[in-house]
Amino acid sequence: MRLHIYIFLFLLASLFANAQQTKKTSTPYWVTPISITNKKDVKEEGAYKYLLLDYQDNLITKEQFVHYAFKILNSDGIQEMSDISASYDPEYQTIEFHKAQVIRDGEIIDKLKKSFINTFQRETNLERSLYDGSLTSVINLSDIRVGDIIEYSYSIKGFNPINEGNYSNLVYEEYTTPVNTIYNRILTDSNNPIKYKTLNGANEPKVNNTTLGKEYTWINNSGEYVTYDSNTPYWYNSQKRISVSTFNNWESVVELMTPYYKFPKEHLKNPITIDKELDSKQDVIIKLIRFVQDDIRYLGFESGIGAFKPTKPNVVLDRRYGDCKDKSLLLATLLQNQGISSFPILVNTKSSENLDKFLPSHLMFDHCIVYFEHGGEEYFVDPTISNQGGNLYHLYTPNYKNGLLLKEGSTALKKIPHKTNSRIRIVEDITVDKIGGDAKFEVKTEYFGSRADNTRAYFKNNKEESINKEYLNFYSSLYPSISSSEKVTYLDDSRPWENIFTTNEYYDIKGLWSTIENDETIYFDTNSLVLDGLISYNNSLEREMPYSAGAPFSFTQTTRILLPEPWSLNLKDIKIDNDYYSFSKTINQTGNMITLNYEYELKKDVIPAEDTRSFIKEHDDLRDKIGLQLTYGSDESESGISWLSIFIMLLSTALSIFFAIKIYKNYNPNKNEEATLPGQEFGGWLILPLIGLVLTPIVLIFNIYQNGYFDKTIWDGFEYAGYENAKMLEVYLGFELFYNFAFLTFAVLTILLFLQKRTSAPKMMIIFYACNLGITLVESFLMNQFDIPDPTATSDIFKAIVSSAIWTPYFLNSERVKNTFVNTYNNTESEIEEFQLKM
Repeated sequence: MRLHIYIFLFLLASLFANAQQTKKTSTPYWVTPISITNKKDVKEEGAYKYLLLDYQDNLITKEQFVHYAFKILNSDGIQEMSDISASYDPEYQTIEFHKAQVIRDGEIIDKLKKSFINTFQRETNLERSLYDGSLTSVINLSDIRVGDIIEYSYSIKGFNPINEGNYSNLVYEEYTTPVNTIYNRILTDSNNPIKYKTLNGANEPKVNNTTLGKEYTWINNSGEYVTYDSNTPYWYNSQKRISVSTFNNWESVVELMTPYYKFPKEHLKNPITIDKELDSKQDVIIKLIRFVQDDIRYLGFESGIGAFKPTKPNVVLDRRYGDCKDKSLLLATLLQNQGISSFPILVNTKSSENLDKFLPSHLMFDHCIVYFEHGGEEYFVDPTISNQGGNLYHLYTPNYKNGLLLKEGSTALKKIPHKTNSRIRIVEDITVDKIGGDAKFEVKTEYFGSRADNTRAYFKNNKEESINKEYLNFYSSLYPSISSSEKVTYLDDSRPWENIFTTNEYYDIKGLWSTIENDETIYFDTNSLVLDGLISYNNSLEREMPYSAGAPFSFTQTTRILLPEPWSLNLKDIKIDNDYYSFSKTINQTGNMITLNYEYELKKDVIPAEDTRSFIKEHDDLRDKIGLQLTYGSDESESGISWLSIFIMLLSTALSIFFAIKIYKNYNPNKNEEATLPGQEFGGWLILPLIGLVLTPIVLIFNIYQNGYFDKTIWDGFEYAGYENAKMLEVYLGFELFYNFAFLTFAVLTILLFLQKRTSAPKMMIIFYACNLGITLVESFLMNQFDIPDPTATSDIFKAIVSSAIWTPYFLNSERVKNTFVNTYNNTESEIEEFQLKM
């Protein structure tokens, strides 16, 4: 409530002070009169046309004279230009109107004499929570007609006291609309000459020593103007301009501004809780940054000197609000109190790229952030950004490029390094229940860096219902029948460290499949909608200016499609890499699973004009390639029995049974001489390998069924998937099928020998573990050679090694094994019968 009272009193005082600040006077004596030129040979286009822009600054009397003239060309011009307005800061300025007239058919109509000057508060930065206190004086012109020339002039008296006699400006000789005459004049004391720097081919000034002082004038009657191409970088400016300043260097600007940013002598109360046993210095720094970012509201009153002078940190800490310079000084002070070398640093959010091209001036900056040192490294943080995450190593700072460090002894602009940590990683799972049926759709998205900050803010500032609706609508263009199965959830537990914000989405897609008209073929589409939006650039024809592609970022997405049966694909991978971006799309097919992998990286934020057309064209082509359409018709994806696999199964089974019989009858190693027939009962550790051995045939049969060896599409899939070594993969698949049935027979034989306590059983068990390890290693090697992902390879090899290492020595050395497996083929049946009679 108190804040609203302060704002009301602030505005009321400003309006009351204005009562004596708006006057009607004659043109000041020091102004050079400039006449209007209305060129008849120049084509008149648009709603109105400027005939004169006349700016004259008097550094001696601290006045600014403004003189405009323009011609109304149609009714839109009447609507737009019938009000004269001028803004000023009542804290240190007054305004005087000198002329407001209409020239109609050569006749001058005085509008100022009878007009009433309305003055009101119009906060142009209100949406940014900034109250600058400026007033706007308005004269409403009556009876304005097409063809009228409106001419008016006024003076604003008073320079901001923060300048302390200094002056700086950007003088324009070109605008984005044609102007018949542009006149700029600066009048200064002969002993205090200005410095100037021409930009983009601007003209040198005409310098004269007059009785009033030393004057610099620029006159441009060419009518030239600049038209900017679409998507031009915000910092790019090709207009002819002149940077003007009375500062000798950046050091003098630092000397001017640093006293206003002095650290308070009193020790600020620490606003955060510090656990001396658990919190490192880095933890304390991050806690202070988050406090100022999130707990100090962004709000500022910036009238007069307050536009440049920060509020005392103890006041900001007490009231819990402040503008950028208030928050920066507070954070720098809190860090200083913790022994961290820290200082505010002024930056420019609009002309950061060109800041070092201008002459020194404090007016070149529109924002303030914080610089600090820790562990021998330099860091920069923007205390006005809320909902940020990440430790010092993952701290995001906008690309301000250059800044002025407000530290005694600072003599030049300081480079601000920029880390490109904007990244998105998506995993999509589409599970199709049946051909022509429905699907489950799940999406996991991880946002890193600035993307995490923006998404975190979005979730904090929106209702759960609207978030779910917006996410659902996003996919509805691709899947019209999509519905939410669960609400969108998020995970933000890594905010203090790497700064990852994770979202999870769950959907049902009814009627996933579509039908091609007059065809029996059905299909469904998948697409990376997020990537499609990220690389959608506005079209641009031939241009002369650079193209803004946005902030660099990286993107990865994996889409896994689980189908009810194996699929046939004939697609090739895509890979592009150049100076501006990289892109890759790979497709893998394993059984019923199709995996699409997308990777994209935007390397540069600005594309040269000569490369823009190809850049946009390439991205339009990429948008057509990032999707995948799966079709199913009567003549494709046909399931059926593979007779080749039947043949391999019969051959493997016949050969393995033949050799199994030979081994069963003829392989009879000598038994332990001390062991007695029919051998010791099963027990102890021997039970464990017996259980594993008995389960082996069951597992083998299940794997043979699960892998679909007898499905014809499995064998055809390698070629359709575009594998260059498709024939070798078919050979490998045949080998795997042959081995599985041979090993199945071997396992059954070993079980039989084991249960009969045959002397060959221990040797067979050792061979069993050796074969398991050997085949696992061979399979892993071949899968790697064929570039087929095998996520369980490492764990399978580890298990095989451990099993072999444990049980091979056991079957070689165990006394229980020696006393258990004592029977041979010749004595097995008789000895077993005799043993059973005794039992």
